Amino acid sequence: MEISKLSVRAGQKTILDNVDINIYRNRVNTIVGPSGGGKSTFLKCLNRLAELDRNYRVTGEIFLEGKNVREYGEIELRRRVGMVFQRPNPFPMSVYDNVAFGLRLQGNVKKDEMDMMVSSSLQEAGLFDEVSDNLKRPASTLSGGQQQRLCIARALILRPAVLMLDEPTSSLDPVAKGKIEELMLELKERYTVVLVTHDIGQARKVSDYTSLLFNGKIVASGEGKDFLERTSDDTMKAFLGDLTA
Repeated sequence: MEISKLSVRAGQKTILDNVDINIYRNRVNTIVGPSGGGKSTFLKCLNRLAELDRNYRVTGEIFLEGKNVREYGEIELRRRVGMVFQRPNPFPMSVYDNVAFGLRLQGNVKKDEMDMMVSSSLQEAGLFDEVSDNLKRPASTLSGGQQQRLCIARALILRPAVLMLDEPTSSLDPVAKGKIEELMLELKERYTVVLVTHDIGQARKVSDYTSLLFNGKIVASGEGKDFLERTSDDTMKAFLGDLTA
């Protein structure tokens, strides 16, 4: 994806200010920054969810695989650019029906094909072995970490080009968090991942490209997991210093 001069304003408030950034294919592209800096809004712009808020005025250009996102139908765009939110949000239905939900909305899919795709998506999300004995169990009976991986499987069944993860481990315990981090490293082999996090340790573990979004602007960016240590940018150093103070 290519993002050029992306700005979001709500009345007199500027949330994003002329953001220019590339999202690299089959990499974990990480956006870090303090709370309230515009990170979640940035994600919602990529699949046009931000435009559902009538208070927002979104300007700039976003291209997915060379095509302006405004040229996609909204349903098609959100299939191509999937999103997993901060807190797990499974639907009040079975594990199987949660994963199958989006595919069913797209039209008639034969049962054997649906079964195969549900199983495949659960495997990609690292959850299949934990739930395969009873896919009809309510999703609400899963642990928090399992529910988050279920939400990832629900996005993956639509085979997105880009998978966006908005603080996906912030409400999880360390073990569940570690599983999601390992999963991100596996998923980038097949998908482009965009991760928003304020967890610098997590960014160091999984990020291929890291950008600091501060007061609505990209103020530093770089390649490699050691970017956070070797950057000379004063704002990034100040941000990291605040985290370790």
